[in-house]
Amino acid sequence: MLTVILVGGASRRMGRDKALLEYNGETMVQTLIDRYAAAFGEAAVSVNRAGRFRVRGAAELVDPFPDCGPLNGIIAGFDYTQDDMLFLTATDIPHGTPELASRLAEMCGEHDACVIQSGPKGVEPLFAVYRRSCREAAAEALSSGRRSFRAVFDKLNVRFVTPEELDGFDLDYILDNVNTPEEYEKILRSARDAE
Repeated sequence: MLTVILVGGASRRMGRDKALLEYNGETMVQTLIDRYAAAFGEAAVSVNRAGRFRVRGAAELVDPFPDCGPLNGIIAGFDYTQDDMLFLTATDIPHGTPELASRLAEMCGEHDACVIQSGPKGVEPLFAVYRRSCREAAAEALSSGRRSFRAVFDKLNVRFVTPEELDGFDLDYILDNVNTPEEYEKILRSARDAE
């Protein structure tokens, strides 16, 4: 299962590129590449323009629909790999775990995707597994000017997993993301506390 790490965002609220923030002695994106490549064998970064990052051990996948958001990661990922399933995550979810990604892959079964449905946030499409059948739905959505994952989910058989089904995983911690300098400081504190 290929891991695709989304790093194409503008990081406006952060004020600097989130992928390049220091985390665990590396950049945030390199930390995730190393973590998921070790678990799943291969990782790639989904970027909005070629050459944006210097990373080790990951293919660079350039968005086929420039400036159209994270659905590009699904399209570029399946254009790159022969795998039937990929794991999509965002660079600003630094506590994500391969164990949770593996659990979602197991729970996917014959569904087109497996996505966590998490309380007030609704769903978390940027830490989820997708089957190859999602590639065409994502391309159709972006071709028609629709950038939301909902446009893809409405056309597919998606397995929405509740937090209760993921007993044993601290989803608040694992899915915590970084959008602002304050959230970055919080993430650093929680990482230190977890050591």
